Amino acid sequence: MRLDQMIAGMSRALTQEGIETARLDARLLACHGLDLSETDIILQFDRALQPEEISLLNELVERRLTREPIAHILGYREFWGLPFKVTADTLVPRPDSETLVAGVLDAVKSKQAPLSIVDIGTGTGCLLLSLLSELPNAFGIGSDISSAALTVARQNALDLGFSERCAFLRASYAEAFCGGMDILISNPPYLAADEMGAIEKDVADYDPTNALVSGETGLEAYEALFSAIAGWDVKPSIMAFEFGYRQAEAVRAVARKSGLTSAIDDEGHILKDLGGQNRILLLQIRQN
Repeated sequence: MRLDQMIAGMSRALTQEGIETARLDARLLACHGLDLSETDIILQFDRALQPEEISLLNELVERRLTREPIAHILGYREFWGLPFKVTADTLVPRPDSETLVAGVLDAVKSKQAPLSIVDIGTGTGCLLLSLLSELPNAFGIGSDISSAALTVARQNALDLGFSERCAFLRASYAEAFCGGMDILISNPPYLAADEMGAIEKDVADYDPTNALVSGETGLEAYEALFSAIAGWDVKPSIMAFEFGYRQAEAVRAVARKSGLTSAIDDEGHILKDLGGQNRILLLQIRQN
């Protein structure tokens, strides 16, 4: 069997399973399994595959047919133009979250400033490390309740060359902090417990549940975060929080109830993701 025929067959199998990214996934699996670049795939499209190569690619496509995320199979996911190691202990970085990075960068007055950043619920570290890639004099701290996720984040920081400009610690929400940072970011768990049955199998069966589900209402993480931040004497100048696309007003209401909005000029800007859905609450604090 030729390489192009194998990829076409993989694509058909994935399409029949209802996987929308079937053609892309087939090519990515072929590149991964055969250790080829996209250019190699084009140049070698008509080469005959060895039996062991066919067997390996069949194994990879079978994994994808069970809805195992392509990022788990490949072992990485690109985010903000950077490759991030991904494991079953972390959420897979998603393009929607790039809205948070873009929003923070737009709010920063000087990208050369020696800023301090805290990322609560860091997971792979994708948000924090993406910001460090754009803010050359910034230093960041990422926290997470999962020791396994922190191991992944530390490895990503090392692989991307940012390990000397960040640190990672195990903590639940904001318990390890008392304010004083310039920027605070978080993509906390925001699903309600009864929403798990309605999300994609790729997510429900493979992403860690404690990184997805906040509690009964889906707002528990924001209640914990905003309550703690409201009590800090020195609040971050910029704060950005990701939320579910239907949660914008509910999350702003939590901020208002906690007393956090008494320190800001308004109740925060809502940023939309690439799909046009409400995704990020951006707060900029008045510094007296």
